[in-house]
Amino acid sequence: MIKNLILAATVLLSSSNIATSVSDIAPDHKPLLIGGSSSVSHLLLLLKPNYEEQTNTAMQVRSMGSTKGIKAIAQNIIDIGTSSRYLTNEEQEQYPHVRQIVIAQDALVFFTNKKNNIDSLSVEQLSDIYAGKYKTWQEVNPDYKPETQRDNKILLFSKAYNHGTFDILLEFLNLSFMRVPNGNTIKLKQAGNHGLFPKMEVQMYDEFNQALGIVQRMPNAIAFDSYGAVSQLLGSKKINKINLLGINGVNVSDETIKNGEYTFVRPLILLVNSQSSRSVEQAKVLLNLLKNKRVLDTLSAHHYSLVEAE
Repeated sequence: MIKNLILAATVLLSSSNIATSVSDIAPDHKPLLIGGSSSVSHLLLLLKPNYEEQTNTAMQVRSMGSTKGIKAIAQNIIDIGTSSRYLTNEEQEQYPHVRQIVIAQDALVFFTNKKNNIDSLSVEQLSDIYAGKYKTWQEVNPDYKPETQRDNKILLFSKAYNHGTFDILLEFLNLSFMRVPNGNTIKLKQAGNHGLFPKMEVQMYDEFNQALGIVQRMPNAIAFDSYGAVSQLLGSKKINKINLLGINGVNVSDETIKNGEYTFVRPLILLVNSQSSRSVEQAKVLLNLLKNKRVLDTLSAHHYSLVEAE
């Protein structure tokens, strides 16, 4: 059932018009190709109308994950890459011509179904949950009253391992992972722990909409994603069945992100191929747009905390 839900969500996403038709905007202009982090994609899609209006050129944004975006910009396959994590030391050595420009910071948020009346979890609890130490929600929250015993079993969902968001999960919760062969699942355990991986498997997804659909349907599921992506739906019926969890008693908000109380925060990064004049030029256009008041107001309204780029 879970795999069917993810498959259905994937079909809907792939059929959606993520990339604007070039012929409708500027048939004589080569479109701007951006690829990488799905979290940064949500931000750039808010920027897209202003870019196309100013340049009369189409912007095509592809969500492929930070790791693939890094490789694509390094190989000059796309014009601009995006990442929700810094390049590793190995990647910096391999791709010294890739420049990283932090444009914003975004929080990582965990969410559950509202029927699972948990408001906050500690970092230790989240780590233990994803490491498979808890099997049922009543072990975590004795006040939870599942409608059926099946609803008591914890169902774990995670952004796929090619996404920067997943790397941040491992860092924040001090976890390591193992891929399950021939499937769309992984296993997690505490990093540095030489013990066995648990039997509990974690189902992966690529887009926030996939996780959202699953958690809204399943009272025993937990997932995580970009606060910027989640906040674009706050107040709508599309998200009225999920609960954003606080961490260590601190709820996520613009204020708690800026003052450092909510600590699960990561960078949103533009990647530029310094050997490509087109990549360098288009990066300047995007960075100038990020100084536009109308753009800034739009991004702030969607809870992105912007960083003054170099």
